[in-house]
Amino acid sequence: MKFDCSHCWANYRGDCDRGMSDEHLVSKALFPDRIVYVSGFEWCKGVEKIVGINALQRKILCVKHNNDLSLADAAAKHAIEAFAAGRSYSVLNGALLERWLVKTAINLSVGGDFHIGYGMNDSKPGWPSPYLLAVAFGDEILCAKMGAYFLFPEKPYIYRAAEIFVVPLYRDGRIGGFVFGLRGQFILLSLYPGHIPPSIEALVPGLLPESIARAPLYYRPDSFGVCIENGVRGEIKMQWQHA
Repeated sequence: MKFDCSHCWANYRGDCDRGMSDEHLVSKALFPDRIVYVSGFEWCKGVEKIVGINALQRKILCVKHNNDLSLADAAAKHAIEAFAAGRSYSVLNGALLERWLVKTAINLSVGGDFHIGYGMNDSKPGWPSPYLLAVAFGDEILCAKMGAYFLFPEKPYIYRAAEIFVVPLYRDGRIGGFVFGLRGQFILLSLYPGHIPPSIEALVPGLLPESIARAPLYYRPDSFGVCIENGVRGEIKMQWQHA
């Protein structure tokens, strides 16, 4: 049987199989309450939407490519649980977490009017470039200072229990980055090649609360301390691949 996989965002790889799947735009396993807060994208401009996780499904990946990304989903779940607990009992796989960030950024942007990233060869609005595809599936690593920057706000940011949010950074018809809030840990996925971003506020003024927008950025840290409660500190350890 021949399946139509023309809407799979990974069909450029040429190995789609088993038809289209119902892909959760953000991994379902990360939401024990099954509730998602969504804002900032073209399909929810100017308003925060509170939706059930099953409402955020689209047929944007074939079954094969959805399954091929399951390792990144599992690594993201492991990392986010560690962020919520304030400590990691083993070294987290930063490379797989970064692949999940790229996958999620594509899921939320595919079909839109903007290019995903700056300076990507063969980039088309609302569709991932071959380079981003290769990164999502582990064939390439984000280089030229692109990738995961961890934010450490000087002032505490009060977040909702089990909160996960994703905010795109638009400029000049392109999405140059995405800010992820992962149960209290903030990460900028930078798709601006060639330089270290100064801050979120410098990239897109007025988009996020000041404590997050002006927070220092740290590129792929190997470890960092987390204040849990009553002055007790935990530690997150991570391992990265480097181009």
